[in-house]
Amino acid sequence: MRGLGLCRILIDAGIEAPLSNRPPVAQFERNAAARRRVFRAKEQSGSVPVICDGWATVVEYLPSGRRQILSFLLPGDLVSTNILFENRICHDVEAVTAVCHRTFDRAGLWETVVARPEVLESFVKNCVAEKHRHDELILDLGRRKAKQRIARLILELTSRLAVHRAVRSQTFNFPLRQTHVADALGLTAPYVNQVLKAFRKRRLIKLEKRSLTILDGAKLHRMIDE
Repeated sequence: MRGLGLCRILIDAGIEAPLSNRPPVAQFERNAAARRRVFRAKEQSGSVPVICDGWATVVEYLPSGRRQILSFLLPGDLVSTNILFENRICHDVEAVTAVCHRTFDRAGLWETVVARPEVLESFVKNCVAEKHRHDELILDLGRRKAKQRIARLILELTSRLAVHRAVRSQTFNFPLRQTHVADALGLTAPYVNQVLKAFRKRRLIKLEKRSLTILDGAKLHRMIDE
């Protein structure tokens, strides 16, 4: 799974070897167990990490201990676009499942970006997509009803996974717990459970054994625009 998304593009660009006298751009792979912290907020880093395998969350904790999940990271995702420009990670990153991530030397990576337009294009698209997801989260928290928030999240994850051919017959791996959905969308876990039950009853989705199947995507799309 080391060759999805940005990781695949970078490897295809030949960055296993350095372009100059710098160390190799591709540095190493590391693993983290499910429900473990992968990176700590404000952790210093001279590397740019990309998720190779597994699901993770980008999390902000309040002094009370309550958390807001800012985004979900899927295989092939850059952990955070800010790490391209700063030597620290802004938020905690926690593993949902077992996670493997690959790191790239920042200085060497920028040399590669300058030398290869296709790599630059990939990073720009990643930044734009992250900005779009954050805008949608603002709309979720500010204006959308619970069922609209959950419907949009399901469709967003489906779309992102489909890019990597991880969706089969509208079915994909769904390792998120109700607490993950609740903390991402400003809801409570019992209310998430209630909405998901309603979705299943209306045959909009099928959810079992950590997999989710979309049965009526058109209705989910219409629900968001209600």
